[in-house]
Amino acid sequence: MRILPVFYFPPIAWFAAAADSKSIILEQWAHYRKQNYTNRMSIKTPEKILHLSIPVRKLGEQTPICRAEIAYDWRWQHDHWKSLESAYRRSPYFEYYEDELKVFFESEEPSLLKHQLEILKTLNRLLDLDLEWTLSEEYLTATQLEEDFRDAFPTKTEQLPLRFNSKPYQQVFGSEFTPNLSILDLLFNKGPESVQFIRGCWTDK
Repeated sequence: MRILPVFYFPPIAWFAAAADSKSIILEQWAHYRKQNYTNRMSIKTPEKILHLSIPVRKLGEQTPICRAEIAYDWRWQHDHWKSLESAYRRSPYFEYYEDELKVFFESEEPSLLKHQLEILKTLNRLLDLDLEWTLSEEYLTATQLEEDFRDAFPTKTEQLPLRFNSKPYQQVFGSEFTPNLSILDLLFNKGPESVQFIRGCWTDK
């Protein structure tokens, strides 16, 4: 049994860890924390690594993720999609997937958790991973779990999970490979080959 956090277009290592597990629990009762992948994804632009964050309505202390609500006070969906177009329009598979992904930048789903779960369902299908998961019914302590991966994914892109061993692939910008960006970077660049990449970059130890 492996417990994983719920992220916004998760980094590649998240999918590698999920694909390596037979039983997945998604954490919905952990306290919402700023500055992590719960509401942020990282993509590669010509100038830098860009972090795209979903604005969340002001929360009280110790609010669980399942009660966090998305703010729509400004057109963040439009900005995120334009950033993705700018970064990946020239990638081999952007046009192949754009119609199915653009809907997430047109929706105004109020629940952050529901929004992320719908994204995960679509990515699971597009990646042909056949992942199955359940949601946590309460906050589980580490001693109740075989593998606790809730804090296994560093938010700094230069830091990688210990068991994630990424192979380089061709990216749109820059001669230097940047590992573990949002899964969209892999999907737009590798397309149907993404599933083999994911299954080959998680080590046993």
